[in-house]
Amino acid sequence: MPRLLIPAVAALLGLCSCQSLKKDRVVITVHAQGTDMDSKKTVFTRPIGGRAVIFKIIPEFSTQSMAAFHPFPADNGTQGVAMKLDFKGTNSLELVTRLRHGEMLMTMVNGQVVDHVIIDRPVTDGIFTIWQGFSEEHIAALDEEYPRIKDLKSSSTFIEMTPSTATEKKQSKRRAEDEEKQRKADEKRRARGGSDPEAPDGEIVPLSELLKTSR
Repeated sequence: MPRLLIPAVAALLGLCSCQSLKKDRVVITVHAQGTDMDSKKTVFTRPIGGRAVIFKIIPEFSTQSMAAFHPFPADNGTQGVAMKLDFKGTNSLELVTRLRHGEMLMTMVNGQVVDHVIIDRPVTDGIFTIWQGFSEEHIAALDEEYPRIKDLKSSSTFIEMTPSTATEKKQSKRRAEDEEKQRKADEKRRARGGSDPEAPDGEIVPLSELLKTSR
C-alpha cells in the first residue's frame, strides 16, 4: 500500500470529519471489501493472508457510531475491543453482514490496519469485536470519551435506547461517571461503619392512585 494512501484514507473517511480527526485520539474505522469494478479513487489494497485484497475507503462504521466499548487482552499481547454501536452503526453492521457473507471486514486504528474478520453470519445486536491491535494508551483514550458497555445508560428514562447523538453519548458517559462516584462514596461510608438509608414505612402507593388524588 503506498504511503501516501494513508492520508488519503483519513481524509476520505465518510463518518469522520476533519474536526473529529483532530479531536479524537483514537479513530476506529471498519472497511468492507471492494472489487476491481470500483473506481480506483474509492478503494485501496492491503496484503491479507498473502494476497492483495481490495477494500473500500469509505468505512461501514467508525468510532462516530460507537456508544460504548469493552476492552480485553488479545492473544498477541495487545488489547482487543468490543464496540457497542448506536442505532445507525447497528443498522450498518447488520446490512453489511447480511449482504457480504464470506467477505472480509478490516479494522483500522488511526489509519493503521490492526485486524480483519470473515463475515459468517448477520450481526444484529450492534456489537462488533476487534480481536487485537489496541495499546494501553488507546484504551485509556477511549475511556475518556466512551463508557464501558456494562456502564452504558439508556438515552431514555422510559425505554431501553442506545445513545445515538453526540449529546446523548456525553450524557450517558456523565451518568455512568456519576453512578461510579456514588458507588465509591457508598463503599467508603460502609467502610466507616455507616449504613444505607432506610426505606420509608408504609405501603407503596401506585402512581395511578397518586394521580387520582392530585386531581
